[in-house]
Amino acid sequence: MNRQKQLVFCKVCKNQKFDMKQGVICGLTNTVADFQETCEHYEEDVTLKEKEKVQELERALNHKEASQGQRFANLIIDYIFIIIFSFVAGILLALFSPETMYALEQENPILNYVFGFVIGVTYYTFFEMTTSRTMGKIITGTKVVDEQGNVPEAGTILLRSLCRYIPFDAFSFLGEGTGWHDTFSKTKVVNK
Repeated sequence: MNRQKQLVFCKVCKNQKFDMKQGVICGLTNTVADFQETCEHYEEDVTLKEKEKVQELERALNHKEASQGQRFANLIIDYIFIIIFSFVAGILLALFSPETMYALEQENPILNYVFGFVIGVTYYTFFEMTTSRTMGKIITGTKVVDEQGNVPEAGTILLRSLCRYIPFDAFSFLGEGTGWHDTFSKTKVVNK
């Protein structure tokens, strides 16, 4: 058994300790593991095993996380589809409620903002709740997941959609590369 395979056991053993020169060693023998099949000193530490699982999952998610370029492409593509969605909603509004359409045409900035907000939140929420992907994510091969890599719950998706309309959310990607709508909803965009 090679060192990497031995470390799978040693990292979650109650008897392990860390040595600056050798790395993880046995706390009982003060040596690097040398067992081939099983270790006679192995005692699984449930807490260490759970921490190792979480770290492994985080490494896997970070490895698969969508690039800044993919996220930017998602933004542009989704804006194009939101404009198309708004156009279709405007036609339907004109057909079924001409007085509301007339009010929107009067250049009322608050009413126009509310209309755009409702359209945007509906677009993002509908697509991400039903498929974990917007049209932008479908085209770039990405999807939204929660911190554990699972499909997010409906409430999480709604929160994520609402947080997109926090002023300057788009600029929140300039720091460490995670948008506020990801941070507040505890979600990530990963490659499918």
